[in-house]
Amino acid sequence: MNYRKDIQILRGVSVLLVVLFHLEIGFVKSGFLGVDVFFVISGFLMAILYDSNKKFDFFLRRANRLLPAYYVVILFVLIASIFITTPNDFNQVQNQSIFSVFFLSNVGYFLQNSYFSKVEFNLLLNLWSLGVEIQFYLLVPFLFFIFGRNKIILPLVIFLSLLLCFFIVGISPKTSFYMMPFRLWEFLIGYTVASYLTNNGVVKYTVYSWLGALALIIIIAIPFMNVDGQSYGFIFGHPGLYALFVSLATGVVLAFGVPRLIEDSKIGTILEVMGKYSYSVYLVHFPVIVLFLYKPFSGTVLKAGHNYQVVALIALIALLSFFMHRFIETSIRLSRKNFIKISILPLAIIFFSLIGPQIQKIKFSEKEMMISQAWEDRSVYRCGKLIKIMEPKAFSCLITHHPTKDLKSILLVGNSHADSIKTTFASVADSLNVNVYLIVQNDPLMQGGSEPERIISEAISKSINTIVLHYSPKAVKVSTIERLVKLANVHNIMVTFIMPVPTWQESIPKKLWENLENNAPLPQQSIADYNRANQLFYNDLLNITYRNFKIYPVGDIFCNEYCQVASEVGKPFYFDNGHLTLTGSEVLHSLFYNIINDTSHLATVIDET
Repeated sequence: MNYRKDIQILRGVSVLLVVLFHLEIGFVKSGFLGVDVFFVISGFLMAILYDSNKKFDFFLRRANRLLPAYYVVILFVLIASIFITTPNDFNQVQNQSIFSVFFLSNVGYFLQNSYFSKVEFNLLLNLWSLGVEIQFYLLVPFLFFIFGRNKIILPLVIFLSLLLCFFIVGISPKTSFYMMPFRLWEFLIGYTVASYLTNNGVVKYTVYSWLGALALIIIIAIPFMNVDGQSYGFIFGHPGLYALFVSLATGVVLAFGVPRLIEDSKIGTILEVMGKYSYSVYLVHFPVIVLFLYKPFSGTVLKAGHNYQVVALIALIALLSFFMHRFIETSIRLSRKNFIKISILPLAIIFFSLIGPQIQKIKFSEKEMMISQAWEDRSVYRCGKLIKIMEPKAFSCLITHHPTKDLKSILLVGNSHADSIKTTFASVADSLNVNVYLIVQNDPLMQGGSEPERIISEAISKSINTIVLHYSPKAVKVSTIERLVKLANVHNIMVTFIMPVPTWQESIPKKLWENLENNAPLPQQSIADYNRANQLFYNDLLNITYRNFKIYPVGDIFCNEYCQVASEVGKPFYFDNGHLTLTGSEVLHSLFYNIINDTSHLATVIDET
């Protein structure tokens, strides 16, 4: 294929959008759509570069293009993290590095929260898309084979991948975001354009370059597109309709090119240069931003506090990208002879992943290590990672380990605060031979509507005799709770409400760390403060007078004169500013025992309606 300046311009636009999005520049709201452009370009190039008679050469060229710079970035970021980050944050970098070595970054991040969540410390988050790309490359020989068998297979695969993507984004947006099968249609749009609308990648319908110009304007307008990466549904969710529009626009540019006027303009030339450096920029920019703005126990910080920091970050990204492109990306080449030498890089990554925690144990004290372990000391995966895919219609999931139809059953209802107590709650229930179900969604009753009816219906279908509610402060309206209690009363179902645990303004592990490092004061909250903050809500709950409703206070459990944030030996009760660790939820063990034991002595509820 002849050199195409317009493809480099596309790359330049795309990487600029991604970098500005990650820098959280205000007007670039949907810059992550730049990755969709890269996927289409990759599919286009694969259609041109792949030769079924030279499979080894194809993969060697792909390896030369991607792997040296890829592994160098991972290695340097990993080593830097050993000395810069706290143990809890390094543990996350360690896991991310191992997934990256095997080109499974997208899978690793799928096992976490959404791409748009900043709770985790995701130093190598940008590598998720390279995981998707490399997985696509591995499929290329198979795809070429089946597409060559019958021409109808290509549009059929595109349609099925797109259909599945749009369907899954309505159930589990992060699944369609991260997993290659639901992104395959984007690569294949590029493949189709290269195969049927160009002469081996060379534009043959130059008369329609004006269409390419219009399509390029659509891509440049990405920052103004109203896309919510965490939204359910293909209209405003991602990847959805907007991803389809951007992918088709990219295909139009690849098919018809852009006018020479755009290519030869100063802006076009600048974007072309950015396109040449785009791979190095993409690799370098995200870890540079995250490490530059790093704050212990603060997750992934991307927002710079001052404009001078933004300027410094842009300069640092540009400088490191230049060196990466000049001395790694375009200089190191794999061959049969030096393949073993290059393989040292992934082995070094694995080595430092294993030795890093040992180095940190020397660097940090026992108390520091204990504070750092708060992030791992928690309940995870509300109902398992795959329930929304395997059981898309499931409204609740069983979280106890010994289900029996003859046992009494409890339905645990609440937001993320219920999620943080579920492991201890289920453990106590198991010891008392009681089944516990948990609502799959993270916000039950918080939207109002028909949710009380839906929860009662679920309780009846599961033969549940008690519903236990637990929320963060002010997360649910008392009027909604009262509706639920009234409906439950009709069906002789007990409803109990566990009062909110004490919450704090800042991350407790962070404050414990600062106290240990700098003797900074710990946050204080007296029992009087806690009661004052929750008194109005508690009084409103007391006005729910149905006999099937009971309130369980927790203030006296966590607070004597002052509320406790850690155990006597220093293990944090919270992994952030309000969610209990497993250590913290164990403080409620006796309370859970009383609640669950009460269900075994449940009297017939008198209907007072």
